[in-house]
Amino acid sequence: MHWLMETWGGIGVVLLPVAAALLLEELTFGGLVRLLLAPRPGIRKHKEPTYRKGGARCSH
Repeated sequence: MHWLMETWGGIGVVLLPVAAALLLEELTFGGLVRLLLAPRPGIRKHKEPTYRKGGARCSH
């Protein structure tokens, strides 16, 4: 039973820096990519309104 607790402790020591690095990477690069790819206001092209069958204008 003692060796099982040591094994889990060793796995925790290895996985903690990996989890911390993944969290840091997601917060920095993930946020930067999302910020860079976000559409900027005023740059979007205006689309023609979409029409349904019968010629009525779409409600949204």
